[in-house]
Amino acid sequence: MIFNNSNHWLLIVILLIAGSCSSGNKNIPDVSDIVVSVSAERWDQQLFELEGKEEIAEFLKQHPLFSKQFFHLDLYPHDSLAVNYLHAFLNNPGSSILKEEINRVFGDLSQLQGHLEQAFKYLQYYYPDSKIPKIYTAVTGFAGNDLYVSDSAVIIGLDYYLGEKAAFRPLDYPRYILKRYRREYIVPSIILLLSTGLNRTELEDNSMIAEMIYYGKAYYFSKQVLPFTADSLLIGYSGEDLSNVNENQDVIWSHFIDKKLLYETSHFVKKKYMDERPKTLEIGDKCPGRIGEWIGWEIVKEYMVERQLTLPELMETSDARQVFMQSKYKPQSL
Repeated sequence: MIFNNSNHWLLIVILLIAGSCSSGNKNIPDVSDIVVSVSAERWDQQLFELEGKEEIAEFLKQHPLFSKQFFHLDLYPHDSLAVNYLHAFLNNPGSSILKEEINRVFGDLSQLQGHLEQAFKYLQYYYPDSKIPKIYTAVTGFAGNDLYVSDSAVIIGLDYYLGEKAAFRPLDYPRYILKRYRREYIVPSIILLLSTGLNRTELEDNSMIAEMIYYGKAYYFSKQVLPFTADSLLIGYSGEDLSNVNENQDVIWSHFIDKKLLYETSHFVKKKYMDERPKTLEIGDKCPGRIGEWIGWEIVKEYMVERQLTLPELMETSDARQVFMQSKYKPQSL
């Protein structure tokens, strides 16, 4: 497989204006009359101000959403071990540097809150009865989650998203994943995770195409809720990766057809095309990982052109094979 080798990935960090957006968002709804207010409770600041183990223990007791869902208190053999960890972390000299970097990158969170408010306006346009989740920001020294998302609450681990210049970064993440841990990816990641509760699927269908369509619907949903956000930010590909796959759509699709992959049910085979990998070498050394997710997105785009459904109707469509067949997907490289 032939891919060009130009380096355009730095371009993905901007939010594109409407005329620059792809994915077929030609009729972006007007949400200016929808009123949404987003405020964040700064657990990160509260944590930095705690003094002594008793205050830390009380914080964990008073904030079960943080301690259980985000910090995973139940994984510690005893609560005192979690308290000791947080005490050591918060009293480490590096914590003052971390606090300064959080302030430098995120400031008063006004920009992040603004992006979330805009996203939730579109969410309420498509789902008028949807509730706006409460936003919390936290820090754990990478001992907790990067994100926790439910329909009622979102917790953001700010220490994960400080970017490449940060003094401290997660140690166990490969570079091709770590490059997505920047503040530009926070809102797209939240919306993608929020789609999970709305994305109907046939659980008994274990085929590759079912998984592809599931992710395709998730990315399509994200694009409708974030219509001005670059596709590369939504799927986590570099600009170069996205250009390459678009230029080689027919080659990628031919591989799936020739290898009879669409109805493959082997987990070992599926993970080669669906899981996090730096490259899908089975197709080519310039083909990014998770290529099945990207193809699923392309199929869903075509399905929506053919069917002209509303976003909720799409997300309620659980028959992945129906989506694929009715999409009439026949890629042509750009």
